[in-house]
Amino acid sequence: MGKRKLGLTRSQWIGIIWVSVSLTLIMAIGFFSSARTETPDGNDTTEVRYNKKTTNYRDSSYRNYSNRRHNRNIRRKQANAYPPYDSTMYSTGPAPVRRQPLVVELNSADTLTLQLLNGIGPAYARRIVRYRDRIGGFTSTAQLLDVYGFTPELLDHISPYLTLDTTNIRLIDINTIELKQLIKHPYIEYYQARDIIKLRGRGVVFRNADDLRAVPSMSDSTLERLLPYISFDGSPKQAESSPTAQ
Repeated sequence: MGKRKLGLTRSQWIGIIWVSVSLTLIMAIGFFSSARTETPDGNDTTEVRYNKKTTNYRDSSYRNYSNRRHNRNIRRKQANAYPPYDSTMYSTGPAPVRRQPLVVELNSADTLTLQLLNGIGPAYARRIVRYRDRIGGFTSTAQLLDVYGFTPELLDHISPYLTLDTTNIRLIDINTIELKQLIKHPYIEYYQARDIIKLRGRGVVFRNADDLRAVPSMSDSTLERLLPYISFDGSPKQAESSPTAQ
């Protein structure tokens, strides 16, 4: 027999402890079971309370959304109640002065001046100046179509704002120019320049357009484009025509 403690044996103490633990477990199970009792319609009360909270939350969110939409409609109606803003309605000063269209002289304008024309950017401006230097100056605005990328539509757009001064056209002395200089001109093919130099080597002197027309490889279309840049008497390297428009 075990030793007695407070009048109880060891076995009795163990029995008391087990009984206490069992009662505690039974009470805990009963408490949690009562907390999840079902309602007459078969729904769990805990879930019902949760659903009520969720429903309240959804109801409040919907009310907030409805209020925001209502306020937005009010602001839209208020905005439509006023006429659109027009600066002339509140202007008390003199009427603005309309600027005159920009006019550019094609044979003297630099790249920055050319870019003042609507539709002419840095690339077009550089190409125009480069091509102008190669041919010796423009004699017609139609020659802009020979510039890489230039279109008839763009030419029609800027033509009213262009003028031409042909007094500074750089001429070619056809009786003294060397082959390597002659072939640099865009309007002369290599074989045409070669034939001109050969005829000069035989003592031929070009005095007019008919003499150049006698060159075997010279076509009428090429001669027509080239004549404004040709000097036959070895005089000045610049044309003597007066300024013209376009």
